[in-house]
Amino acid sequence: MKTEVTEKTIYGKCVRTNNQNTDVILSLWEDFLRLNLKGDIYGVYTNYSSDFTGDYDFHIGTEEKFNDVSNIIIPSGNYHVVDVDNTDPKGVFNAWVDIWNSDIKRAYKTDFEYYSKDGSIKIFLSVE
Repeated sequence: MKTEVTEKTIYGKCVRTNNQNTDVILSLWEDFLRLNLKGDIYGVYTNYSSDFTGDYDFHIGTEEKFNDVSNIIIPSGNYHVVDVDNTDPKGVFNAWVDIWNSDIKRAYKTDFEYYSKDGSIKIFLSVE
């Protein structure tokens, strides 16, 4: 499914990593969750060096500005949306594996995970 997304500024924390170094991502999530922020949470992937096998910047944040943060802009545009099974603790990981094995024509510009206050999770992919 494709959907139009309006531009959003996300405030949070950032690391440079890759999919072979998931401990860095887990550590960033732990640091971010300690902040006890309210609202929807975004996990934003940008500055891809190549495709899902290369390095990228990973930002975790909210639309609410707080102290000592970096920020990233999610550009407006059409995104391919993947619903995540939020009843499965590995739902996000499994969704990414399905994406990596799919024939979705990804642009590798800005992708993001959207964790809604209502518990639903969606992955938005920039596409060609």
